[in-house]
Amino acid sequence: MSGLTGVELHVADVEASIAFYAALGFRVARRWEDWVRLDRDGAELVLQGDAYVRGHDHYFTPHIDRAPRGTGVEITIEVDDVDAVHAAAVAAGLRIVKPIQDRSWKARDFRLADPDGFFVRVTSPLRHETTPKA
Repeated sequence: MSGLTGVELHVADVEASIAFYAALGFRVARRWEDWVRLDRDGAELVLQGDAYVRGHDHYFTPHIDRAPRGTGVEITIEVDDVDAVHAAAVAAGLRIVKPIQDRSWKARDFRLADPDGFFVRVTSPLRHETTPKA
């Protein structure tokens, strides 16, 4: 098997990140101290908090005090109903940075910033009803 299997993010506050991604439909699949694996319909996202990184010989350790963390990264999540996820994000008070809209590439999406500044794009393919031509 080949392909992208998941994304790992170094985060300052694991609890804040769990709450953010839970509002987008992720659930905690596994947790060990300040290390958490989230899942949403088979998409995996690993959060590694400062406490975990400081306590281990970790590849994120040299970067732990750098800020901002999320610069230059966008995580894309495809969902069945982008409008429902958008409503949940608004209700949870998440920071929306690009409003929901139809895109020229036949998708409907919106963008958020997570607590560490990682950009998250939530998207669905456009499914317009068409009337058969006579």
